[in-house]
Amino acid sequence: MERRLGRGLGSLLGNASVDEGLSTTSGAADEGESTTGTPSVGEWIDLSAIRRNADQPRKTFDSAALEELRQSIAEHGVLQPITVRRVDDGYQIVAGERRWRAARSAGLDRIPAIVRDEVSDGQSLELAIVENVQRQDLDPVEKARGYQALMDRCGLTQEEVAERVGVKRATVANQLRLLDLPDEARDAVSRGLITMGHAKALLGLRDEGAIRKALGEVVRKDLSVRATERLAQGGERRTSPSPSAASQTPAWVNELESRLRETLGVKVTLRNGAGYRGSIILDYADRQQLETLCDRLAPRESL
Repeated sequence: MERRLGRGLGSLLGNASVDEGLSTTSGAADEGESTTGTPSVGEWIDLSAIRRNADQPRKTFDSAALEELRQSIAEHGVLQPITVRRVDDGYQIVAGERRWRAARSAGLDRIPAIVRDEVSDGQSLELAIVENVQRQDLDPVEKARGYQALMDRCGLTQEEVAERVGVKRATVANQLRLLDLPDEARDAVSRGLITMGHAKALLGLRDEGAIRKALGEVVRKDLSVRATERLAQGGERRTSPSPSAASQTPAWVNELESRLRETLGVKVTLRNGAGYRGSIILDYADRQQLETLCDRLAPRESL
């Protein structure tokens, strides 16, 4: 079944562009049209004049899927033009890197492309991310990084990301929580060793050492999500300062942490003491995330 792109692409490229080359139909059959004729839209561009967009969230390309696409293109040609924009040294891909890679592998010299000169740097980044995070074959961690990039690089809120991509805000928030996992757990999600449900259960542990230990048990024993939840609950009691302290954590603290995390897009820890004296800890992963966090908490216009 075909999945259309969110409203963000239509507003950036115009309604016609969705039908012209940015459909996200899965599989190789959507990638081919005979190269012996003239494409219905766009123009033919030398593959050597086109370069990839380094900002797109997809970092890995399934070799088997690319080979299937290469074979389809070798036999039938490229069905849908890729979308590019002009840059100083030729053209940069806005959408369609898989088709570009497969066409090169198939030995083609040229590829049909839609040239969008009106697309700015910011719009190109947004389009590359949105086009990719809506693909069914993008793994959950890559989607989470795409959502985070839209927030960090394009200045979007979680609600705006959800609107661009065409999902609920809760979906974006849950996906972003994957970035709080240690590397081993994120890798397990990407490789399909554990599901989003397993990851959500493991996040309840918070301590990275406890998460790694629980992850090893989940993978070795092939535990269900429900069993992982029970394991994580037991782990929380063992790693907390004391059972009584863990049980006395007010519900409003957990709810406020969740609200702050969804609004700011980073991990939030609220430590509340007697008389409502305490601290709020915000975790950031790099300089870009720190600057984005500062801009949201203290915009320059207000200083």
